[in-house]
Amino acid sequence: MTSPQAKPFLSQARSWLFSAICFVLPMKASYIYTLSALLLLVWIADGGLRAKFEAILRSKLCLAFIAYFGVYVLAMLWTEDTTSGWNMVGRHVPFLLFLLYWSSAEPGYRERYVSALLAGLCVCALLAYYNWIQLHWFPDWPRGVKVFKDPDDTAPFVDRILYTPILALGAYFSLRRAVFATSMTARMLPALIAAFLVFNLFFSGGRAGTVMFLALCVALAFERIKARGKALLLCVLVLPLLLVTAYRTQSYFAERVDFAVRDIKVFPENPNTSVGQRLVFWATSIRLFADHPLGGVGSGDYEKEYNQLKSQYWDTTPESHNPHNQFLMTAATTGLLGLAALFCIFYFAASGSDFRTRTMLLGFAVVCLFESYLWRSNTSLAFAAVLAALAAGKTPESKS
Repeated sequence: MTSPQAKPFLSQARSWLFSAICFVLPMKASYIYTLSALLLLVWIADGGLRAKFEAILRSKLCLAFIAYFGVYVLAMLWTEDTTSGWNMVGRHVPFLLFLLYWSSAEPGYRERYVSALLAGLCVCALLAYYNWIQLHWFPDWPRGVKVFKDPDDTAPFVDRILYTPILALGAYFSLRRAVFATSMTARMLPALIAAFLVFNLFFSGGRAGTVMFLALCVALAFERIKARGKALLLCVLVLPLLLVTAYRTQSYFAERVDFAVRDIKVFPENPNTSVGQRLVFWATSIRLFADHPLGGVGSGDYEKEYNQLKSQYWDTTPESHNPHNQFLMTAATTGLLGLAALFCIFYFAASGSDFRTRTMLLGFAVVCLFESYLWRSNTSLAFAAVLAALAAGKTPESKS
Protein backbone atom coordinates (compact mmCIF):
# COMPACT_ATOMS: atom_id res chain seq x y z
CA MET A 1 0.00 0.00 0.00
CA THR A 2 1.39 3.39 -1.00
CA SER A 3 2.07 5.81 1.83
CA PRO A 4 0.24 9.17 1.74
CA GLN A 5 3.59 10.97 1.63
CA ALA A 6 4.60 9.15 -1.54
CA LYS A 7 1.34 9.79 -3.39
CA PRO A 8 2.09 13.34 -4.61
CA PHE A 9 5.58 12.32 -5.76
CA LEU A 10 4.30 9.28 -7.69
CA SER A 11 1.54 11.34 -9.28
CA GLN A 12 4.07 13.91 -10.48
CA ALA A 13 6.40 11.12 -11.61
CA ARG A 14 3.63 9.65 -13.78
CA SER A 15 2.98 13.02 -15.38
CA TRP A 16 6.64 13.71 -16.11
CA LEU A 17 7.27 10.21 -17.42
CA PHE A 18 4.33 10.56 -19.77
CA SER A 19 5.72 13.95 -20.85
CA ALA A 20 9.04 12.25 -21.55
CA ILE A 21 7.24 9.64 -23.67
CA CYS A 22 5.64 12.43 -25.72
CA PHE A 23 9.09 14.02 -26.12
CA VAL A 24 10.69 10.87 -27.62
CA LEU A 25 7.79 9.90 -29.92
CA PRO A 26 9.70 10.99 -33.07
CA MET A 27 12.84 9.17 -31.89
CA LYS A 28 13.62 5.48 -31.51
CA ALA A 29 10.77 3.18 -30.44
CA SER A 30 13.10 1.59 -27.87
CA TYR A 31 13.16 4.91 -25.99
CA ILE A 32 9.36 4.93 -25.88
CA TYR A 33 9.08 1.35 -24.67
CA THR A 34 11.72 1.88 -21.97
CA LEU A 35 9.92 4.95 -20.62
CA SER A 36 6.59 3.11 -20.86
CA ALA A 37 7.99 0.29 -18.71
CA LEU A 38 9.07 2.84 -16.11
CA LEU A 39 5.66 4.47 -16.28
CA LEU A 40 4.00 1.11 -15.70
CA LEU A 41 6.12 0.53 -12.59
CA VAL A 42 5.19 3.95 -11.19
CA TRP A 43 1.54 3.39 -12.15
CA ILE A 44 1.51 0.16 -10.14
CA ALA A 45 3.44 1.67 -7.21
CA ASP A 46 0.98 4.56 -7.07
CA GLY A 47 -1.71 2.11 -5.94
CA GLY A 48 -5.46 2.34 -6.43
CA LEU A 49 -5.29 -0.36 -9.08
CA ARG A 50 -8.90 -1.43 -8.67
CA ALA A 51 -10.17 2.10 -9.25
CA LYS A 52 -7.85 2.48 -12.24
CA PHE A 53 -9.05 -0.72 -13.86
CA GLU A 54 -12.66 0.19 -13.18
CA ALA A 55 -12.13 3.55 -14.88
CA ILE A 56 -10.57 1.82 -17.89
CA LEU A 57 -13.46 -0.63 -18.15
CA ARG A 58 -16.00 2.22 -17.93
CA SER A 59 -14.38 3.98 -20.88
CA LYS A 60 -15.84 3.00 -24.24
CA LEU A 61 -12.68 4.28 -25.92
CA CYS A 62 -10.45 2.05 -23.79
CA LEU A 63 -12.73 -0.91 -24.49
CA ALA A 64 -12.43 -0.23 -28.22
CA PHE A 65 -8.64 -0.31 -27.95
CA ILE A 66 -8.83 -3.58 -26.01
CA ALA A 67 -11.21 -5.01 -28.62
CA TYR A 68 -8.92 -4.09 -31.52
CA PHE A 69 -5.96 -5.79 -29.87
CA GLY A 70 -8.16 -8.72 -28.89
CA VAL A 71 -9.34 -9.26 -32.47
CA TYR A 72 -5.75 -9.94 -33.54
CA VAL A 73 -5.37 -12.44 -30.70
CA LEU A 74 -8.68 -14.04 -31.71
CA ALA A 75 -7.59 -14.20 -35.37
CA MET A 76 -4.74 -16.48 -34.31
CA LEU A 77 -7.40 -19.23 -34.22
CA TRP A 78 -7.54 -19.29 -38.04
CA THR A 79 -3.89 -18.42 -38.68
CA GLU A 80 -1.64 -21.08 -40.18
CA ASP A 81 1.62 -19.14 -39.88
CA THR A 82 1.65 -18.73 -36.10
CA THR A 83 5.15 -17.18 -36.02
CA SER A 84 4.04 -14.31 -38.25
CA GLY A 85 0.76 -14.19 -36.37
CA TRP A 86 2.31 -13.60 -32.98
CA ASN A 87 4.61 -11.05 -34.55
CA MET A 88 1.51 -9.26 -35.81
CA VAL A 89 -0.04 -9.41 -32.34
CA GLY A 90 3.17 -7.93 -30.92
CA ARG A 91 2.98 -5.04 -33.35
CA HIS A 92 -0.33 -4.06 -31.73
CA VAL A 93 1.05 -3.69 -28.20
CA PRO A 94 0.68 0.13 -28.53
CA PHE A 95 -3.08 -0.43 -28.39
CA LEU A 96 -2.64 -1.89 -24.91
CA LEU A 97 -0.21 0.86 -23.94
CA PHE A 98 -2.98 3.34 -24.69
CA LEU A 99 -4.70 2.11 -21.52
CA LEU A 100 -1.61 2.97 -19.47
CA TYR A 101 -1.21 6.35 -21.16
CA TRP A 102 -4.89 7.22 -20.80
CA SER A 103 -4.88 6.24 -17.13
CA SER A 104 -1.66 8.20 -16.46
CA ALA A 105 -2.34 11.42 -18.38
CA GLU A 106 -3.63 14.30 -16.27
CA PRO A 107 -6.16 16.56 -18.06
CA GLY A 108 -4.67 19.61 -16.36
CA TYR A 109 -1.28 18.90 -17.96
CA ARG A 110 -2.62 18.43 -21.49
CA GLU A 111 -0.69 21.41 -22.89
CA ARG A 112 2.48 20.18 -21.18
CA TYR A 113 2.21 16.92 -23.11
CA VAL A 114 1.72 18.73 -26.40
CA SER A 115 4.67 21.01 -25.60
CA ALA A 116 6.82 17.96 -24.85
CA LEU A 117 5.99 16.53 -28.27
CA LEU A 118 6.86 19.85 -29.92
CA ALA A 119 10.14 20.05 -27.99
CA GLY A 120 11.12 16.57 -29.13
CA LEU A 121 10.24 17.41 -32.72
CA CYS A 122 12.32 20.61 -32.57
CA VAL A 123 15.34 18.58 -31.46
CA CYS A 124 14.78 16.13 -34.32
CA ALA A 125 14.22 18.98 -36.79
CA LEU A 126 17.51 20.64 -35.77
CA LEU A 127 19.32 17.38 -36.50
CA ALA A 128 17.39 17.03 -39.78
CA TYR A 129 18.38 20.56 -40.85
CA TYR A 130 22.02 19.73 -40.20
CA ASN A 131 21.68 16.55 -42.29
CA TRP A 132 20.02 18.51 -45.10
CA ILE A 133 22.72 21.20 -45.14
CA GLN A 134 25.49 18.62 -44.96
CA LEU A 135 23.90 16.59 -47.77
CA HIS A 136 23.46 19.47 -50.20
CA TRP A 137 26.14 22.07 -49.40
CA PHE A 138 28.82 20.80 -47.07
CA PRO A 139 29.45 17.11 -47.81
CA ASP A 140 32.80 17.27 -45.97
CA TRP A 141 31.08 18.03 -42.67
CA PRO A 142 30.87 15.13 -40.18
CA ARG A 143 27.94 12.82 -40.67
CA GLY A 144 25.08 13.79 -38.39
CA VAL A 145 22.55 11.63 -36.56
CA LYS A 146 20.83 10.00 -39.49
CA VAL A 147 19.09 6.81 -40.59
CA PHE A 148 20.92 4.54 -43.01
CA LYS A 149 17.96 3.34 -45.06
CA ASP A 150 18.17 6.00 -47.80
CA PRO A 151 21.15 8.34 -48.45
CA ASP A 152 18.72 11.17 -49.28
CA ASP A 153 16.70 10.74 -46.10
CA THR A 154 17.46 13.52 -43.61
CA ALA A 155 15.38 12.23 -40.67
CA PRO A 156 17.62 11.68 -37.63
CA PHE A 157 16.26 8.65 -35.74
CA VAL A 158 13.65 6.92 -37.91
CA ASP A 159 13.07 7.07 -41.66
CA ARG A 160 10.76 9.61 -43.25
CA ILE A 161 7.91 7.08 -43.44
CA LEU A 162 7.64 7.14 -39.64
CA TYR A 163 8.99 10.64 -39.04
CA THR A 164 6.86 12.85 -41.28
CA PRO A 165 3.37 11.99 -39.93
CA ILE A 166 4.52 12.86 -36.39
CA LEU A 167 6.22 15.97 -37.80
CA ALA A 168 2.97 16.95 -39.54
CA LEU A 169 1.05 16.51 -36.30
CA GLY A 170 3.51 18.72 -34.42
CA ALA A 171 3.40 21.37 -37.14
CA TYR A 172 -0.39 21.43 -36.82
CA PHE A 173 -0.30 21.75 -33.01
CA SER A 174 2.14 24.68 -33.16
CA LEU A 175 0.26 26.35 -36.03
CA ARG A 176 -3.00 26.00 -34.11
CA ARG A 177 -1.44 27.64 -31.07
CA ALA A 178 -0.32 30.54 -33.25
CA VAL A 179 -3.74 30.91 -34.88
CA PHE A 180 -5.61 30.96 -31.57
CA ALA A 181 -3.11 33.06 -29.61
CA THR A 182 -4.68 36.14 -28.05
CA SER A 183 -1.76 38.50 -28.69
CA MET A 184 1.04 39.05 -31.16
CA THR A 185 3.63 38.27 -28.49
CA ALA A 186 2.00 34.94 -27.66
CA ARG A 187 1.70 34.15 -31.37
CA MET A 188 5.37 34.60 -32.30
CA LEU A 189 6.98 31.51 -30.76
CA PRO A 190 4.42 28.92 -31.94
CA ALA A 191 4.41 30.55 -35.39
CA LEU A 192 8.19 30.22 -35.60
CA ILE A 193 8.03 26.61 -34.45
CA ALA A 194 5.33 25.89 -37.03
CA ALA A 195 7.42 27.40 -39.84
CA PHE A 196 10.49 25.50 -38.62
CA LEU A 197 8.65 22.17 -38.65
CA VAL A 198 6.77 22.77 -41.91
CA PHE A 199 9.97 23.53 -43.81
CA ASN A 200 11.48 20.34 -42.39
CA LEU A 201 8.37 18.51 -43.59
CA PHE A 202 8.79 19.79 -47.13
CA PHE A 203 12.45 18.86 -47.52
CA SER A 204 11.98 15.50 -45.79
CA GLY A 205 10.41 14.04 -48.93
CA GLY A 206 7.59 12.35 -47.03
CA ARG A 207 4.58 12.58 -49.32
CA ALA A 208 2.16 10.94 -46.86
CA GLY A 209 3.21 13.32 -44.09
CA THR A 210 2.66 16.30 -46.40
CA VAL A 211 -0.82 15.06 -47.32
CA MET A 212 -1.59 14.59 -43.62
CA PHE A 213 -0.47 18.14 -42.82
CA LEU A 214 -2.65 19.58 -45.59
CA ALA A 215 -5.66 17.67 -44.20
CA LEU A 216 -4.91 19.05 -40.74
CA CYS A 217 -4.66 22.59 -42.18
CA VAL A 218 -8.06 22.24 -43.85
CA ALA A 219 -9.59 21.20 -40.53
CA LEU A 220 -7.84 24.10 -38.78
CA ALA A 221 -9.26 26.57 -41.30
CA PHE A 222 -12.79 25.33 -40.65
CA GLU A 223 -12.20 25.49 -36.89
CA ARG A 224 -10.88 29.03 -36.95
CA ILE A 225 -13.21 30.53 -39.57
CA LYS A 226 -16.82 29.93 -38.60
CA ALA A 227 -18.12 31.09 -41.99
CA ARG A 228 -17.81 27.88 -43.99
CA GLY A 229 -17.68 29.67 -47.33
CA LYS A 230 -14.70 31.79 -46.27
CA ALA A 231 -12.93 28.76 -44.82
CA LEU A 232 -13.40 26.85 -48.07
CA LEU A 233 -12.14 29.82 -50.10
CA LEU A 234 -9.04 30.08 -47.91
CA CYS A 235 -8.28 26.40 -48.43
CA VAL A 236 -8.77 26.66 -52.17
CA LEU A 237 -6.38 29.61 -52.36
CA VAL A 238 -3.71 28.72 -49.81
CA LEU A 239 -3.24 24.96 -50.13
CA PRO A 240 -2.33 24.96 -53.83
CA LEU A 241 0.04 27.85 -53.10
CA LEU A 242 1.77 25.80 -50.39
CA LEU A 243 2.13 22.82 -52.71
CA VAL A 244 3.46 24.91 -55.59
CA THR A 245 5.93 26.64 -53.27
CA ALA A 246 7.18 23.31 -51.95
CA TYR A 247 7.39 21.93 -55.49
CA ARG A 248 9.31 24.95 -56.80
CA THR A 249 11.69 25.35 -53.88
CA GLN A 250 12.39 21.78 -52.78
CA SER A 251 13.98 19.62 -55.46
CA TYR A 252 13.60 16.43 -53.41
CA PHE A 253 9.87 17.03 -52.88
CA ALA A 254 9.44 17.90 -56.58
CA GLU A 255 11.31 14.79 -57.62
CA ARG A 256 9.06 12.53 -55.57
CA VAL A 257 5.93 14.22 -56.94
CA ASP A 258 7.22 13.81 -60.51
CA PHE A 259 7.94 10.14 -59.85
CA ALA A 260 4.38 9.63 -58.57
CA VAL A 261 2.85 11.25 -61.67
CA ARG A 262 5.09 9.22 -63.97
CA ASP A 263 4.28 5.97 -62.13
CA ILE A 264 0.54 6.52 -62.58
CA LYS A 265 0.94 7.22 -66.32
CA VAL A 266 2.92 4.04 -67.00
CA PHE A 267 0.93 1.77 -64.67
CA PRO A 268 -0.99 -0.15 -67.40
CA GLU A 269 2.30 -1.09 -69.09
CA ASN A 270 4.55 -1.24 -66.01
CA PRO A 271 3.07 -1.86 -62.55
CA ASN A 272 6.56 -2.28 -61.08
CA THR A 273 6.93 1.29 -59.91
CA SER A 274 6.56 2.80 -56.45
CA VAL A 275 2.97 3.97 -57.02
CA GLY A 276 2.16 1.07 -59.33
CA GLN A 277 3.08 -1.51 -56.73
CA ARG A 278 0.98 0.32 -54.17
CA LEU A 279 -2.04 0.11 -56.47
CA VAL A 280 -1.41 -3.62 -56.78
CA PHE A 281 -1.20 -3.92 -52.98
CA TRP A 282 -4.56 -2.22 -52.62
CA ALA A 283 -6.36 -4.13 -55.38
CA THR A 284 -5.13 -7.50 -54.16
CA SER A 285 -5.93 -6.72 -50.52
CA ILE A 286 -9.49 -5.78 -51.47
CA ARG A 287 -9.82 -9.17 -53.17
CA LEU A 288 -8.51 -10.88 -50.03
CA PHE A 289 -11.09 -9.09 -47.92
CA ALA A 290 -13.85 -10.00 -50.37
CA ASP A 291 -12.82 -13.66 -50.13
CA HIS A 292 -12.65 -13.61 -46.29
CA PRO A 293 -15.08 -10.85 -45.22
CA LEU A 294 -15.91 -11.83 -41.63
CA GLY A 295 -12.58 -12.65 -39.98
CA GLY A 296 -9.99 -12.02 -42.67
CA VAL A 297 -7.16 -14.39 -43.53
CA GLY A 298 -5.83 -14.41 -39.96
CA SER A 299 -3.25 -12.43 -38.05
CA GLY A 300 -0.23 -14.08 -39.65
CA ASP A 301 -1.34 -15.25 -43.09
CA TYR A 302 -1.50 -11.99 -45.02
CA GLU A 303 1.85 -12.42 -46.78
CA LYS A 304 1.16 -16.02 -47.86
CA GLU A 305 -2.40 -15.33 -49.04
CA TYR A 306 -1.40 -12.08 -50.73
CA ASN A 307 1.41 -13.68 -52.69
CA GLN A 308 -0.79 -16.55 -53.85
CA LEU A 309 -3.58 -14.24 -55.00
CA LYS A 310 -1.29 -11.62 -56.48
CA SER A 311 0.43 -14.17 -58.71
CA GLN A 312 -2.86 -14.73 -60.54
CA TYR A 313 -3.15 -11.10 -61.65
CA TRP A 314 0.21 -9.30 -61.16
CA ASP A 315 2.80 -12.05 -61.37
CA THR A 316 5.65 -9.63 -62.22
CA THR A 317 5.23 -7.48 -59.10
CA PRO A 318 7.14 -8.27 -55.87
CA GLU A 319 5.77 -10.12 -52.89
CA SER A 320 4.59 -8.11 -49.89
CA HIS A 321 3.61 -8.38 -46.23
CA ASN A 322 2.03 -4.90 -46.07
CA PRO A 323 -0.74 -3.40 -48.25
CA HIS A 324 0.39 0.15 -47.35
CA ASN A 325 -3.11 1.04 -46.21
CA GLN A 326 -4.15 0.59 -42.59
CA PHE A 327 -7.81 -0.05 -43.33
CA LEU A 328 -7.00 -2.68 -45.96
CA MET A 329 -4.45 -4.27 -43.62
CA THR A 330 -7.13 -4.57 -40.93
CA ALA A 331 -9.77 -5.76 -43.40
CA ALA A 332 -7.55 -8.39 -45.01
CA THR A 333 -6.20 -9.82 -41.75
CA THR A 334 -9.21 -9.58 -39.38
CA GLY A 335 -12.15 -8.80 -41.67
CA LEU A 336 -15.25 -7.01 -40.49
CA LEU A 337 -14.41 -7.87 -36.87
CA GLY A 338 -11.22 -5.82 -36.98
CA LEU A 339 -12.71 -3.02 -39.05
CA ALA A 340 -15.58 -2.65 -36.57
CA ALA A 341 -13.15 -2.39 -33.64
CA LEU A 342 -10.95 0.12 -35.51
CA PHE A 343 -13.89 2.31 -36.45
CA CYS A 344 -15.10 2.17 -32.84
CA ILE A 345 -11.75 3.63 -31.75
CA PHE A 346 -12.19 6.59 -34.08
CA TYR A 347 -15.88 6.98 -33.24
CA PHE A 348 -15.52 6.91 -29.45
CA ALA A 349 -12.40 9.10 -29.59
CA ALA A 350 -14.30 11.70 -31.60
CA SER A 351 -17.43 11.54 -29.42
CA GLY A 352 -17.34 14.22 -26.76
CA SER A 353 -13.94 15.48 -27.86
CA ASP A 354 -12.80 18.95 -28.83
CA PHE A 355 -11.99 20.09 -32.36
CA ARG A 356 -8.26 19.49 -31.89
CA THR A 357 -8.79 15.83 -31.05
CA ARG A 358 -11.13 15.32 -33.98
CA THR A 359 -8.62 17.01 -36.28
CA MET A 360 -5.85 14.72 -35.06
CA LEU A 361 -8.10 11.73 -35.79
CA LEU A 362 -8.83 13.08 -39.26
CA GLY A 363 -5.12 13.45 -39.94
CA PHE A 364 -4.43 9.85 -38.96
CA ALA A 365 -7.44 8.58 -40.94
CA VAL A 366 -6.11 10.34 -44.05
CA VAL A 367 -2.50 9.21 -43.69
CA CYS A 368 -3.63 5.63 -42.97
CA LEU A 369 -4.99 5.53 -46.52
CA PHE A 370 -1.38 5.55 -47.79
CA GLU A 371 0.41 3.37 -45.25
CA SER A 372 -0.39 0.94 -42.43
CA TYR A 373 0.57 3.52 -39.85
CA LEU A 374 -1.18 1.90 -36.90
CA TRP A 375 0.85 -1.24 -37.61
CA ARG A 376 4.19 0.60 -37.60
CA SER A 377 6.12 1.31 -34.41
CA ASN A 378 6.53 5.07 -33.84
CA THR A 379 3.32 6.14 -35.55
CA SER A 380 1.14 3.63 -33.68
CA LEU A 381 2.79 4.70 -30.42
CA ALA A 382 2.27 8.36 -31.34
CA PHE A 383 -1.39 7.68 -32.11
CA ALA A 384 -1.86 6.01 -28.72
CA ALA A 385 0.09 8.58 -26.69
CA VAL A 386 -1.21 11.76 -28.32
CA LEU A 387 -4.80 10.53 -28.29
CA ALA A 388 -4.43 9.60 -24.62
CA ALA A 389 -3.04 13.06 -23.85
CA LEU A 390 -5.96 14.76 -25.59
CA ALA A 391 -8.74 12.38 -24.52
CA ALA A 392 -7.86 11.71 -20.87
CA GLY A 393 -10.53 12.94 -18.49
CA LYS A 394 -13.04 13.61 -21.26
CA THR A 395 -16.52 12.14 -21.55
CA PRO A 396 -19.34 12.86 -23.99
CA GLU A 397 -20.51 15.46 -21.50
CA SER A 398 -17.06 17.07 -21.16
CA LYS A 399 -15.71 18.75 -24.28
CA SER A 400 -13.16 21.14 -22.82
